[in-house]
Amino acid sequence: MVGFIVAAAVGFVLLLIFLIFDGVLDAVHADITGSGVFSGASLGGFLTGIGCGGVIGTSQGWGFFPSILLGLVIGVAIGGAAVGLYRLLRRTEVDEEEFSLDKLVGTAGLVTAAPQSNGRGLVQLMYLGSPRTVAFASQTPVAAGDQVTVTEVLGPDIVNVIPSQPTFGRTLE
Repeated sequence: MVGFIVAAAVGFVLLLIFLIFDGVLDAVHADITGSGVFSGASLGGFLTGIGCGGVIGTSQGWGFFPSILLGLVIGVAIGGAAVGLYRLLRRTEVDEEEFSLDKLVGTAGLVTAAPQSNGRGLVQLMYLGSPRTVAFASQTPVAAGDQVTVTEVLGPDIVNVIPSQPTFGRTLE
């Protein structure tokens, strides 16, 4: 019984570590297929299931082999659930190119800080569904509170903007 308890405890700790610190532990991630079948989380779930099934079988008076068989069945179920969660999380990841500032061209924003003497100010834009404040430059005068449109990306943290007219929800061509 002690061996099953140790297997369950070690598996549970592994499961928690690989689910919580997944990005930190990518260096020890042995899943070369990308499917999640050979991930640390699936291994942790499998060990937890073996330990829990073994404890359940032993507590019911079963012998070692029926208990380990129950543990294998539960381990495969928990490991399968971990693989399913892994695949679900992988599907929700955003490609790196989606984070490119080039996606901001054509986006309307609101000037939050007017340009200073260096010609740069701050504009708030919607970026990947969240508001983001980005530095901007503009050849035409703009003031805080003005609506602007991004025309180009000048660098990794600065865009060029022009004043825009309110469209009231319509697309202007």
